[in-house]
Amino acid sequence: MSIGTPHRAAIEAFNTASAAGQPISHRTIRTAFLDQNVELPLRLSETDVGVVLDRHGCDVFTVDVNNERPDDEALAIALFIVESVNAKAGFTTEHLDA
Repeated sequence: MSIGTPHRAAIEAFNTASAAGQPISHRTIRTAFLDQNVELPLRLSETDVGVVLDRHGCDVFTVDVNNERPDDEALAIALFIVESVNAKAGFTTEHLDA
């Protein structure tokens, strides 16, 4: 599978920012996701275990799509990823609850 030119440019810009030795800004993280049509913050699906959605409820990814893990493990992994991405993008629990 190959990544198209516009997406490759976004990935390279993100990599350049991270290689600079400076913390990546919230804005850079949010822009990188927006370039892929994903608006943060991420959230867990309320109906499907392991499914992660964007701000608008669009699927972003699914943890354990083949159901090889117990639901609680898939849910925990999805939550770790969601919390990590949201924190790096500047979203805190207080922002998400508002």
